[in-house]
Amino acid sequence: MGQGIRPPSLGRLLGRMVWTMQDDCSDTRGDSTGGRAQDLDRQTERGRVAGDSTPLRGNEHPDSDSLQERRASPENRRGEAEVSAPEGHHTSSLGEEDEPWTQSQPVLKLALGSQGQQVADLQLRLSRLGYRITDPNALFSDTTQVAITLFQSSRGLPTTGECDPTTWRSIVEAGYHFGDRVLYLHNPLMRGDDVGELQVRLGSLGFDPGRVDGYFGESTQLALMEFQANLALPADGICGPSTIDELKRLFGRSKEHIHGVREREYLRNRTRSSKELSVVICAVDELASIADLFSLRLRQSGVTSSSLHDTDQSTLAQIANSLRGDVSIHLDFSTSGAQLAYYSGFSYSSPGGEQLAKFLARNYAHLLPTTLTLKGMTLPILRETKMLTVAVQLSPASIWVATGPQLAEATVQAILDFTNNPEL
Repeated sequence: MGQGIRPPSLGRLLGRMVWTMQDDCSDTRGDSTGGRAQDLDRQTERGRVAGDSTPLRGNEHPDSDSLQERRASPENRRGEAEVSAPEGHHTSSLGEEDEPWTQSQPVLKLALGSQGQQVADLQLRLSRLGYRITDPNALFSDTTQVAITLFQSSRGLPTTGECDPTTWRSIVEAGYHFGDRVLYLHNPLMRGDDVGELQVRLGSLGFDPGRVDGYFGESTQLALMEFQANLALPADGICGPSTIDELKRLFGRSKEHIHGVREREYLRNRTRSSKELSVVICAVDELASIADLFSLRLRQSGVTSSSLHDTDQSTLAQIANSLRGDVSIHLDFSTSGAQLAYYSGFSYSSPGGEQLAKFLARNYAHLLPTTLTLKGMTLPILRETKMLTVAVQLSPASIWVATGPQLAEATVQAILDFTNNPEL
């Protein structure tokens, strides 16, 4: 994702460009954070969100309460088989509990030449997922890099060949298979491929768990309780052996997930008024001025818009969710050409996100020197935002300076066209 691209003068060039435009235009919609972000004023400096000083525990999500619109339960629920803890508990090679809310994660990025116990744990997990590792134990060498690259490609992650925290969390989640453990609402949220599979199975049967994101939140719990009630099972919202057996027996009745159907229906029937539309523009720190520019042009077209910037995508997703926007655009650098990414994961793709990406691609095509690629991905900004989100990743970095104003205009038009005619 171009994390190493940090042109020292880019921010100043973009800043001059944005503020020159602002001097020429009358903005009646407020500052760059928009009216909905007044409660963030103390945390922001032109959209900058201060990080929490408390480090996350392992795979804990930074805002478990907001992932599926409802709050996570403060206490473990007891129900099917009177479980007191999730099944499938085991200890990792690091000697820590290997559950999604307490597992260890690499503090630093693991890459070629890295060695130590974290590398050994990484290699063990990759081997369990079926990747062939022939490197010496606890040494990150060629086959570990190949395995990481293949895994990242299969999961819709940037194929860097390095194990960053996002890749690590995805590897841990991939180790959970449906039926391995009891699933229930927990604070912080349980997460993993088994949760994603549960959501897919519920959605195929017409019980809407929300977007298939691999997080067991209250939307998933309610869908599970509805399923259990329909089968005369104890409707406790806990996915234990009896519920798992029924889900396996009934799975496959529909080829389409109910949430995708509802997403398209919502887009077809929503009021198509730019004055009622809210867009959140997110960006890495170096593109803060470009995010401000995009947001400014949206407000001038009558759309409510906010701009945020931070290096951490989960932080941006958390704040964007609090703004309750309809659409989010994330601006970033790329190391693999120009691409537009929408959410796709756990056998599910966002139909609205994909269509919005197509509208953006049409308007961007004549502005960029290279061909645009559309990709379904599981980047945190795509997975953790509750609104339709598209990630715009461009290279080289200078293209943001050269075409920033034109891209802003193209983005405004694409969003308005999509709102008026989503083609779903």
